Amino acid sequence: MIKKCLNFLNLRQAFLLVFACFVCNFAKAQQNAWIRINQLGYTPAGKKVAVWGGKSIRQLRSFEIKNAETGKTVYVHPVGKDYGAYGPFVQSFRLDFSSVQDTGRFFVQAGDVKSPTFRIARDVYKGAADFVLRYMRQQRTLFNPFLKDSCHTHDGFALYAGKVGIPDSSRIDAGGGWHDASDYLQYATTSANATFHLLAAYRDFPKVFGDLKQANGLDGKNGRADVLDEAKWGLGLAVENASQGQPNVQSDW
Repeated sequence: MIKKCLNFLNLRQAFLLVFACFVCNFAKAQQNAWIRINQLGYTPAGKKVAVWGGKSIRQLRSFEIKNAETGKTVYVHPVGKDYGAYGPFVQSFRLDFSSVQDTGRFFVQAGDVKSPTFRIARDVYKGAADFVLRYMRQQRTLFNPFLKDSCHTHDGFALYAGKVGIPDSSRIDAGGGWHDASDYLQYATTSANATFHLLAAYRDFPKVFGDLKQANGLDGKNGRADVLDEAKWGLGLAVENASQGQPNVQSDW
């Protein structure tokens, strides 16, 4: 008898779980409007805009900014101009709430549509510049600090380069730099472009970059901003190619 009761309870729990998932998915399927925000957040004195997009026409008149902790409305403003179709949406609005300078956690609500919660604070962008360098380190060739292993240590070999005096199968050191677009291709032009932007970013905004990694990308400080370590990694490939007389080498790994 007890065993039958337990089986019944387990069956009931399973049914409720499946039913809850169905209701949740059904509710999501019915949603046809969304509010997109800056997921990092906004600075108190900075520009603050959210974008409302809908797959059906609605008569929106105003939107609200609400404190996420208390639910209290802190700002109400007309939605403004209807920007019409945008991507998959048939109607769109830019919801400007730059006047809100209070700090804290908030969300935007227009009608029955709510945005994800976001922060307004002075430090919302802190660490963002160094965060994007993670991707560059993940794409390094030779020693890859993300994998903690080395790749393409024997690349590469020239093909169809006879017109410039390089016999087929001549070995060219094409290690260094980064994988291009997360695949096995590597181009001198794109590597040079990435290196330039890393150096230009440090030139224009040196204070936003930190020193948390060694030159090889592993944890530990080395007295130099990480963005410069990454730029040097790209420069190493350019210098190596130029020294072999191949400033425009393309490596198809």
